[in-house]
Amino acid sequence: MPTPKISEQIDLDILRTHLDNLDLNNNDDLNFWLYCKIAMRTGLRSVDILKLRVKDIRFQQKTATVMEQKTKKKIIVPLDFMVLNQIDLDREFVIWNEKYGSRVSLMTINRRLKKIFQNEDTNVSSHSIRKSCAQIVYEKSGFNIIEAMLFLNHSDTKTTMNYMGLNEEKRFATYSYLD
Repeated sequence: MPTPKISEQIDLDILRTHLDNLDLNNNDDLNFWLYCKIAMRTGLRSVDILKLRVKDIRFQQKTATVMEQKTKKKIIVPLDFMVLNQIDLDREFVIWNEKYGSRVSLMTINRRLKKIFQNEDTNVSSHSIRKSCAQIVYEKSGFNIIEAMLFLNHSDTKTTMNYMGLNEEKRFATYSYLD
């Protein structure tokens, strides 16, 4: 049985540049923009972003309350002012496909991401944004695994270390710091 492909980190600057050039009057572009902006701001899992309801957002506080599907943990995440301004208050879900009258599928998000990064030699998916954000938090916190763990809403550092690929090989390389 072949091993499943693991989503890899992506260059978020490339994604930001792409998002800056989208036509937010086009529903498909707006949905993709909303998805990516929320993902890059919160590090939420894709399933949690796609099921985010307008009623779960506190616009004055610039936050959303999310019940994580995987962990069943309730968390509050910050949302950007620009994102809040693009949310249609008359819809049930934040990311809504007008054409089909349903939530946007994960497959749709993944196809668009793969197209943006088609020239990269990486396995790109919606989860790549979460991994990339976690790496940024880890690095900007001075390689503080606790802060990365809190950002990802993991229950322990071992999970976060495995998630971020901080495996035995990398741990062994740290001994070179003492040379």
